[in-house]
Amino acid sequence: MTSTYHVLQSARLLQDEQGLILSNDSTPLHATAQTFGRLGQWYASFVSSCLQWQNKARYTIALDGTCFAMHLMLLRQLWQNDSQRCRRLHLLVFEENPLSREDFYRMAAVLYPAQWQAALNELGSHWPCVLPGVHRIDLAQGNVTITLLYGDRHKMLKNVHASIDAYILADGCRQPETGTGNYEDWLRYASPAVSVLAYAQDESALRQALKTEGLVVRETRFNLANKTKYLHVQAQSGRPMPVYAADHDKTALVIGGGLAGAGVAHALALRGWRVKIFDPAFAYAGSAGQRGHIAAALTPLISVDDNFKSRLSRAGTLRAHARWRDFPASAIPARCGTLELSRDKGHARDLADAIEIMQFPREWCRNVSQNEAAALAGMALDRSGAYFSAGILVNPEGLIETLLENEAIERVAASVAFLLEKENGQWELLAADGVTVASGQTVVVAAGLQTLPILKKSGLLQKTLRSGAQVQAIPKMNTLHPMGGEVMHVPAGQVGGGPRCVIGGEGYFLPAVNGMCVMGSTYVHNQAIPGVSRKGQETILKKMPFLPNDSLKKAVQNNEITGWAGMRAVMQGRLPVIGQLNHAKGVWVAAAYASHGLTWSSLAGDVIGAMLEGEPVPLERDLLKAIAPR
Repeated sequence: MTSTYHVLQSARLLQDEQGLILSNDSTPLHATAQTFGRLGQWYASFVSSCLQWQNKARYTIALDGTCFAMHLMLLRQLWQNDSQRCRRLHLLVFEENPLSREDFYRMAAVLYPAQWQAALNELGSHWPCVLPGVHRIDLAQGNVTITLLYGDRHKMLKNVHASIDAYILADGCRQPETGTGNYEDWLRYASPAVSVLAYAQDESALRQALKTEGLVVRETRFNLANKTKYLHVQAQSGRPMPVYAADHDKTALVIGGGLAGAGVAHALALRGWRVKIFDPAFAYAGSAGQRGHIAAALTPLISVDDNFKSRLSRAGTLRAHARWRDFPASAIPARCGTLELSRDKGHARDLADAIEIMQFPREWCRNVSQNEAAALAGMALDRSGAYFSAGILVNPEGLIETLLENEAIERVAASVAFLLEKENGQWELLAADGVTVASGQTVVVAAGLQTLPILKKSGLLQKTLRSGAQVQAIPKMNTLHPMGGEVMHVPAGQVGGGPRCVIGGEGYFLPAVNGMCVMGSTYVHNQAIPGVSRKGQETILKKMPFLPNDSLKKAVQNNEITGWAGMRAVMQGRLPVIGQLNHAKGVWVAAAYASHGLTWSSLAGDVIGAMLEGEPVPLERDLLKAIAPR
């Protein structure tokens, strides 16, 4: 989709109100920027009178995508200039024809006035790749967020997780067969007190939709500039306004200082929470559980059917890129991309078919020939594959240290064995001897393999039905088990300096970090105590996409190659468990990340943070259901 579509769509409002004549081809629009200032003044005045965000903790506005850039800029400007503004503004944009970053810049240059260019450039620097799903942009130190939902609007409206305080709806909500607004799907997520800005001719349809959702119209106004054009309706229901954990207490207790716990602590600290994170390993290292793990790779998955795991992988990769974009080299040594090599003919066909069928932008992934693969890797390779530009090289130890470097996060070197529910919604965290470690209303169990015994000893794997019968509360977590794994640390000189990018396949081969290349990995189910071994290193060498030289083979035989070993918490289906326990209010779980700790870390943090704060959740409802602890 070219920028011409979006320029013409955004210019409709200008044409309607100012009588602009639009060209029928792709030539730049004339006089758009000059007219925009006059329109902006009128529009800002009318829209600002419709919004009810004064002194609120949060306020969410849904937009239908048409003229979205103008809406985003004007709403942000209104928010900045209002001394009684809400503390956090959330803009939810549904877009069936998403812009690439290049097209966004083109549209900004053609349509919008010069005084907006700096702000538009900032927004453009965060602009996501055109991929289906939910994207989130954080601005103004996280106080203004834009959640972009790319895909079929009807499907996305049914899959969004948000409470919406105001709607600004234009052509995007109209039904071609009737020419009237289709408001029922939109208003499904209306808060108990909602404002709607729509077309005046849709008044009857809008009123009927409000009635269907149990909302009573309190006020109706038409804009003075053109009484036949725009309509503003305020409505209320008898339901109480939602109350979120952040409304009464912004302190959290996180159990587990690994990638899962650090991701949650970081996300909450960014939202102004005070966090205590508990892990006995803090007595020995700041980055619990990853000491000596010098490098790992974050690479998105792709499948022909775009299944839950692929969608979650894509969402997690996008969240990681957004959250880690300014992290230092000690955490992110290289943003080098990943070359996924074909493992066999069947895998090669599946990989190529997935890329062709999904039609993702080439900037996200593309098929590459054997020669292209060799050029990207900077070394001879014997097969083709796929290149993922989003692949990055990560130092897990440095990443956790960076995630926890926030004055709002306190690391506590203590072991938590179980939880005990007290009065007034409080939970006590207790050590194995029964001594209270801490207490609070919001607890996140992100303790890897220890998550299961903590929940079991706390009595939270069972719940009581109204009949009095005891049943399993989280049956899928019974499959949680350890999977050990080790990697090799090979001097870069022994492997020709190492690859230029991450190489994946049967195993993985990573670019050098401080003169060492990581090769991995082994996967041993139910291995209680993983360790570095000659047998494991021989297994890893067989997975490499090259023939190891005699020097490296000899070094392995002589036990001269060092490495790192760790434990993965794996559950049947290989999906994580993220969410609040329905039968234990205030207790959240973030666990079972398997081999994808880097992928799920930031995503889980922002999902939990959004739910605690009452924000639009950066993940679709069906995916939230798939990973919920149930």
